[in-house]
Amino acid sequence: MSTTRTAVALALFAVVGAACSSPDDGVDPAAVEELEAELADRARAEAELLERVEALETQVERVTSDRSAAQTLRDLDEQLSALSESVAAMDERFTTEADARQAVADEAEAAAADLRSTLADLQGRIDQLQGETDELRTLYQTLRERVDRMQQG
Repeated sequence: MSTTRTAVALALFAVVGAACSSPDDGVDPAAVEELEAELADRARAEAELLERVEALETQVERVTSDRSAAQTLRDLDEQLSALSESVAAMDERFTTEADARQAVADEAEAAAADLRSTLADLQGRIDQLQGETDELRTLYQTLRERVDRMQQG
């Protein structure tokens, strides 16, 4: 933009200089007009060129932004893929641990059932042995009483 201002300033300087020059200074007015026209054409061409450069810069920014957005999308896609794999691995580990926990719970339940069965069997044997002990005690007391009577009598 400052180049355009410079060109316009030069054009104005040339116009003002031409208007201020006297006809006796040896400058051909047709040459001055031709130079002024050429200067004005250059200023217009420079302005057009600057507009084109600005348009191209805008396009470059847009393309860069599009590339940046595409790269961001690729990065986000990679992160999403990594997170998906991580979630799948955690889900698999959770399922494996849940299955293992269920197997342990089933084994513990079977062991508890076996223990209850064994305890019931032992309680039955204890009751049987207690009955036998009571019978033997009664028999012993009876025999003892007989032996005592025989010794006394």
